Amino acid sequence: MVDSLTSSLRFEKDEVSSSKGLVTASTPQSAEAGLKLLRDGGNAVDSGVAMGFCNTVLEPYLASLAGLGFMLIFSADEDRVIAIDFNTRAPRGATPDMFEVVGEASAGGTKVFEVKDNENSVGAKAVTIPATLAGLCMAHKLYGLLPLSKVMEPAINLASDGFSLGWDQALILALMMRDGKRSPEVETSWYPGGYPPFPNARIVQPDLGRLLRRISSDGPGFVYKGDVTDAVVKTVKDGGGLLTSEDLASYMPVVSKPLSVNYRGFEVATVPTPSGGVTILETLNILEGFDLASYGHNSAEYLHILVEASRHAFADRYSFLGDWEVAEVPLEGILSKSYAVDVARLIEDKGTAFKSDEVAEPWIKYLSNPLHDPWNHQGHKGRRAKSTYASGIGETTHFNSVDSYGNAVCCTHTPGFQSGLTPQGTGLYLTSAMGWFVPKPGYPNSIVGWKRPLMNMAPLMVLKDGRPLLLQGAPGSRRIISRNLQVVLNVIEFRMGPHEAVAAPTVDASGLETLIDSRIPAEVAKALEGKGHKVSVVEEGPGMSAFARPSAVQIDREKGYLRGGVDLFRRSTALGL
Repeated sequence: MVDSLTSSLRFEKDEVSSSKGLVTASTPQSAEAGLKLLRDGGNAVDSGVAMGFCNTVLEPYLASLAGLGFMLIFSADEDRVIAIDFNTRAPRGATPDMFEVVGEASAGGTKVFEVKDNENSVGAKAVTIPATLAGLCMAHKLYGLLPLSKVMEPAINLASDGFSLGWDQALILALMMRDGKRSPEVETSWYPGGYPPFPNARIVQPDLGRLLRRISSDGPGFVYKGDVTDAVVKTVKDGGGLLTSEDLASYMPVVSKPLSVNYRGFEVATVPTPSGGVTILETLNILEGFDLASYGHNSAEYLHILVEASRHAFADRYSFLGDWEVAEVPLEGILSKSYAVDVARLIEDKGTAFKSDEVAEPWIKYLSNPLHDPWNHQGHKGRRAKSTYASGIGETTHFNSVDSYGNAVCCTHTPGFQSGLTPQGTGLYLTSAMGWFVPKPGYPNSIVGWKRPLMNMAPLMVLKDGRPLLLQGAPGSRRIISRNLQVVLNVIEFRMGPHEAVAAPTVDASGLETLIDSRIPAEVAKALEGKGHKVSVVEEGPGMSAFARPSAVQIDREKGYLRGGVDLFRRSTALGL
């Protein structure tokens, strides 16, 4: 019910502005490292890569060096946007039926199918190719200015000398204690004495420090074709996993043009990979048919259209998306303007097409019964495969950086040490990303050797006349998609600055229950109920989030300054020169 009154928690932060360079990161230490690289003559890529490495030290429970991610770079010299996809891949020996499915997941979760002993999310069979290291080094190799040793110095010091744990980190570590205690190496550093660390505890990771120092001098090659490779493969093999030395040796990030759509004269770009960005672009196309600004920000009318459009796009996500290197995916059709017009016609002013009591888990019905047919808008016809699903695992982190030269970087990367495997002495926390695949054959997102899983992450870059206007991204599992979409709409439709855009009350449409930020007036939530939405009012706060946690940098070229906004509820930090 939403007809009662309650007190609400309030947080505030200041917007940061600068004319010389600006960074955002999920922790103060990471942001400080990024700003230091700008101050020392580095560009946005040097700064961003420095923050990425720091994140793997400060938040390996969210985003380890062996994880995966997506990066967008605007190169001022080349006057273009470059996408670096360092998504992971399944081992080449992986097969569609390698996990035993024991039933459907319970309602409200982020998986459709339960796997025996949770083998697709924990342990050696869940381990995928370490990709974050390769992605960060590739970005630096292509566009960095300073030596890698200089760029990695802050992360090396944080690992070797230690750092003081923040209160928000301590809270999340307590919530993730079961994951952390699976690995003796993780427990030694992060759960001393078998208990979660207190705020201000000193966290030291000597093995990781040695690994980072060696990477800074020798490059990443020995992790993919050397003695660390041998240690990784042995650890995984001993645990019954499939990763081989050939898998590691042949891994390379994908560098390419971004995927984008035009929205009201703005180009909205994301990575061209199976990610949450595809769903955001489709939703923007659908919403372009409505005069959103006329409804008023966070009015019942606006939120109704927003949620309905989002759910139509989510239905397509779970019906059709997977790695289009392997599966037949109607990507052209899904992102076509003509298809968006057809879908927009299905949205009614006074009711919802999505009944939350029809299914156990929000999107399971669309596994076998697609709601739409984007193949009719595809330039070429392809095989119509069964539908797909991507589960959500753990949490994530994000950073942005813009320099005085006009270069810009935004990057989201994930996940952490949940697999429970760390080859002894390496400091490399292995990642379990097999859980993002469908553990049954016959779907676009089913397991295939060397395939990329469908991901939720969705870094975005909004451009006007070919130049970046906004960098934006967020951690938060599948709720990333709704939150990133709203930040972009807040800027384009409602003329908000980045701080106001990321701090504004929000909703989430990633499930058939609509989550409403408690800061939104109760009468709005009640009006949505009257339109047929199942509404749950939730209070945002520290810890594991009810919503994704965005950050953004806006570039005002006419006035010559940068503006940054970050998540209100944790120690996320924006810093400017």
